[in-house]
Amino acid sequence: MNRNLQPAAGASRLGLKLILPMLLFAGGLVVAAWQMGEALVLRHAIGEGRTVADIADNIGKWASQYGGLHVRTVGTNAKIPGNFLTRSVYAMSSGDSQVLQGAKVDAATAERSALERVEAYHWKNPALVQREVADVISASGSKSRYRLTARTVLNKNNAPDAFEREALDALQAAADGKTDAAGVQEYWRVSGSRLLYARALVAQPSCLRCHDKPDNAPEFIRTNAQFNGGGGYGYVAGKPAALISVSVPLASLEATVVRSLPPAAWAALGLAVLGALWMLMLALRRRP
Repeated sequence: MNRNLQPAAGASRLGLKLILPMLLFAGGLVVAAWQMGEALVLRHAIGEGRTVADIADNIGKWASQYGGLHVRTVGTNAKIPGNFLTRSVYAMSSGDSQVLQGAKVDAATAERSALERVEAYHWKNPALVQREVADVISASGSKSRYRLTARTVLNKNNAPDAFEREALDALQAAADGKTDAAGVQEYWRVSGSRLLYARALVAQPSCLRCHDKPDNAPEFIRTNAQFNGGGGYGYVAGKPAALISVSVPLASLEATVVRSLPPAAWAALGLAVLGALWMLMLALRRRP
């Protein structure tokens, strides 16, 4: 009886010797694939964060070329174009100017007609342009958002949150050479299902019109309580002065892997799995 059991026991030991390495190999492959997938998801989110930060930065640089933007409205009853820093009003002709200044006596209808032709130009600085674009993106339902902030701000609504203060400290330490990442101007971390990304914002010469010294700021900023945030001054052109803070969603691991691997890669993976199963079946069918 013992002799009859020997072949079965030998086959069992052979199968065990084959199955265990195969299971270890498969387990290691799964863990490695999972880690690679998570790294791929993170890299994709960081790339998206950088792209959003690029958009915000380039919008500011574009507006800075012109010292900001002026929004034109026509007529005294025109809708005010949101927030602005200064407004300049012009009559369309010398005749309208004389009517409106009272230098030319005319009927009331002429005055109303002149008021309908009055042009007003509302100045928005580059930071305000960037913020309004951010508001449009948020209102559009986009899952990726950005905002501008700094260690001290003119507008209290732009004060940094916990992550942004963390990013400001990390970037300052890197700028001071206190970390191994000396000179790095970006910082990120994962928070739940989102990636929080931050990049140092370099001050442009046009930024100094509002952010140089309090005494040099436009009167609208100096006298408006909305901009009495206790800071926001002391910028130096060409030096990091603020922060672009970006929030982007983390894609699911499954969706990222499916999008990232081409059909040929899936076909090759399938063939590899079939080949491994075939080899295991052939080995188990062998008898000593």
